Amino acid sequence: MIIFNLINTYRILFAILFITTISCATNPVTGQSELMLVSEQQELQIGKESAPSVRGEFGCHYHDTKLESYLGKIVERLWQTSERSHLPVKFYIQNTSLPNAFALPGYVAITRGLLSDMENEAQFAAVMGHEIGHVMARHTAQRISRMQIQKLGLAVGSAALEKTAGSDSIISAGTFGSSLLLLKYDRSQEIQSDRLGAKYMSMHGYDPYEAISAHKILEKSVDGYLKRLGKSRSEDSFMSSILSTHPRAEVRLNEIQDMINEFPPYTLSGDGKFAHRFQKATKSIREINMVYFNYDKAELYYSEKRFKDAENSLNKAIKLNDSQPPFYHLLGFVKLQQNSIAEAKKHFQKALSIESNYQPSVYGLGLVHLLDNKYNQAILAFKKSMELFPNHASTYFGMGKSYFHLKQYSKAISFLVNFSKASQRHPEVHGLLGICFDNLKKLEPAVISYRNQLAVAPDTSLGRHAKQRLTILEPILKTIPK
Repeated sequence: MIIFNLINTYRILFAILFITTISCATNPVTGQSELMLVSEQQELQIGKESAPSVRGEFGCHYHDTKLESYLGKIVERLWQTSERSHLPVKFYIQNTSLPNAFALPGYVAITRGLLSDMENEAQFAAVMGHEIGHVMARHTAQRISRMQIQKLGLAVGSAALEKTAGSDSIISAGTFGSSLLLLKYDRSQEIQSDRLGAKYMSMHGYDPYEAISAHKILEKSVDGYLKRLGKSRSEDSFMSSILSTHPRAEVRLNEIQDMINEFPPYTLSGDGKFAHRFQKATKSIREINMVYFNYDKAELYYSEKRFKDAENSLNKAIKLNDSQPPFYHLLGFVKLQQNSIAEAKKHFQKALSIESNYQPSVYGLGLVHLLDNKYNQAILAFKKSMELFPNHASTYFGMGKSYFHLKQYSKAISFLVNFSKASQRHPEVHGLLGICFDNLKKLEPAVISYRNQLAVAPDTSLGRHAKQRLTILEPILKTIPK
């Protein structure tokens, strides 16, 4: 026993020593050495492969080439004076009223909702500088490394139990998707990004005190958004999650004030705000954002199953602006809820006639084909949806169900299993998996899936089928040697 413990102790110490010796990196912002399990190349690859899913989660792309070019040049100037200016960068406007901004390695974005509430260029530069600061200080890589260290701890624990540690602690680029945004920054990272954002903007002649105004705008924008939805911060889990690691507003503003006081001398360009040209450039998006208030209300009505009210709000939005794909897309889903497949198809096609790669309506069209029993057409649409939004869980379910109806059970399983991981309480997925495994004579996974179906939805047709099949399969399974 003593020899066994010594061997495992040496193994654990060697593993820790190995990780720490090969995985230290100099932080480009602080100049200090830190444990880092993600190389810069991996960081970029993760950003590149995760960006489509992240963008899909936040309303897809808001298309305004002129505005995006104007704002993108500001982002590029800030990026060029940052600590890792050699990295590539792309700027996006996300088409959602949710007030937010975010960055991944190589990508920086702001939402329509937050952008429309800003008053001047300096405030925009402050928010973008803050997000750029997260990338420059490698905060995303730090968050991922911490996850991997936690997994390493589990692996070390397994080693002590004489189990072989797998490769869970090795980074696999592209596996994170939109979950990157759920790995919250801690308070020290937020403060560091505040400092960097204010520094970057002052280097370009912007008034750094507008960083304080920008945070006030964010607070106001969040409250306005939630008020329109009839919610408060305490009732909205997503907004609470976004804001939970941010220092309290009054504390944060005081800290930014202290940071600016410590800056070396800087020179303002003009008035340091550039409100006039910013207001002129953002006039169209601010007008469209007001129209989207009707769409936001329609989304709320839809979630409450008030489909006629949702339809009325959408028709009002379309009357004000008939060039927005989301309006027709949501109308398509309203029609699906009203069992009007032909009308739904017409609205999805209208959305796609405005923007051919509008992923939500590509998915919607797949759903129409699925409901219309046109399974091969559904698969083609779902494949395109998956290309545009790789982590869209509902597309996996649609693809799996289409293959299920074609009796291509092996293909169906891979998609349904992926969906089940994202939606374990779904009323159909376990029953469909059970039937797939059952038809492939894979008794043990069939039994597990049928049991899961009974645990989730026993009173549906799939639940009743699961119960009937379990009475046959469970006795057979007991006779099979393990």
